[in-house]
Amino acid sequence: MFQAKTAFVRRSSLLLTLLLPVSAAFAKTELSLAHQLEGQHAKELQHLVSRFNESNKDVEVQLVKRAPNGKPSVLNLATRTDLANYLNNPNAYVSVEKLLADNKVKFNPKTIAEPLRNSVTVNNQLQALPVAFTTPVLFWNKELFKQAGLDPNKPPKTWEEMQDMTGKIVNSRINCGYTTSWPVWVHIDNVSAWSGAPTVTTDGKLAFNTLIQVRHLARLTSWYKTEYFTSFGRANEADAHFTKGECAMITTNADLVSELQAEKNIDFGVAPLPVIDDNAGAPFNTLASGAAFWVGQGHSKDEYKAAAKFLEYTLTPQTQLVIARQGGFLPLTPAAQAGAQSKLLRDELKAQDLGLVNVMKPAAAGATVGWISFNPQLRQIVDEEMEAVFMGKKSAKSALDAAVARGQAVYKSLPTVASTGKARRK
Repeated sequence: MFQAKTAFVRRSSLLLTLLLPVSAAFAKTELSLAHQLEGQHAKELQHLVSRFNESNKDVEVQLVKRAPNGKPSVLNLATRTDLANYLNNPNAYVSVEKLLADNKVKFNPKTIAEPLRNSVTVNNQLQALPVAFTTPVLFWNKELFKQAGLDPNKPPKTWEEMQDMTGKIVNSRINCGYTTSWPVWVHIDNVSAWSGAPTVTTDGKLAFNTLIQVRHLARLTSWYKTEYFTSFGRANEADAHFTKGECAMITTNADLVSELQAEKNIDFGVAPLPVIDDNAGAPFNTLASGAAFWVGQGHSKDEYKAAAKFLEYTLTPQTQLVIARQGGFLPLTPAAQAGAQSKLLRDELKAQDLGLVNVMKPAAAGATVGWISFNPQLRQIVDEEMEAVFMGKKSAKSALDAAVARGQAVYKSLPTVASTGKARRK
């Protein structure tokens, strides 16, 4: 009896010895990914994570809501409006370029188009992966164009043409002729770059009160007074109104295309931002920004190895095309960009392809980019001054002069690569 028990114990011990290493080998590393997305983009992120988890036996990514001012998770998806906070706290994060190199992932950051990596590159090293970048474009509602007697396949090419078209739209009893999301991002950062006007001098002085910017804001104000232009808020509130079919035209980020295609409420077109008629050399380039993956400091080697696997997965051409198709974002790498321009996907990804063409255009000589909308305090100041003009409390010039004066006290240039255009070849 005693011998039988002893034999049983030995067999049990042997079985445990054999099983324990196997169990340990199949234990997954849990990887937290913090974000603050809502709506359609939150669903797209969940789909990305689910596809990765299904294809990977060693890593389990778990989405968590990012806590304000909390300790960074291993992976953190920060949006454009958070970018300044991340860039100004370098000790809280690990460079993505270093993380991938340390974990033997073959990656050359220069395969990412320069305009897509500029705003997250510091000291020639990529700090974050610009996985969901976009740029402003013009969308128009073809059905409302028809109602106004306009050609539904001909959007305005200039702001002057837009004024004439919007007048016809409003006269056709359509309540919202033109609207915009992200006023500072679109009309200060991007209209300035598109027109070749600087927003900051090379020595760090704010400069978005030149004649080009003053005239543009004055035009918007005249439209606001005549109800050609409807303002819905300082962020992306206008997107919902356009998606519901309430507005004939909107300037907003190209990634709105994913929601428009998902909702299928309206027949829409997409075009570049309008240009100023008498602006020599324009259009130049638009700016790209959006959500990027940042890696938090203070985590284990296993977690960093898992993070590298996830980032490597997001960089594959197949995943890049999925992100472009489902999220409406700009494809990062040459392979993904070639796929987006293929005959099979060209029509579906027209907004993304157009956005990429616009950001890849040469910048104007001397048009230094200050990324005005990245600074939350500065963005609020500019929003306040623009709204004061719309309400008739200030002129366009006095408001932009005040925004520059007030903003200089809170402006801090970001430690990213210089974004000054070079002279174009003739």
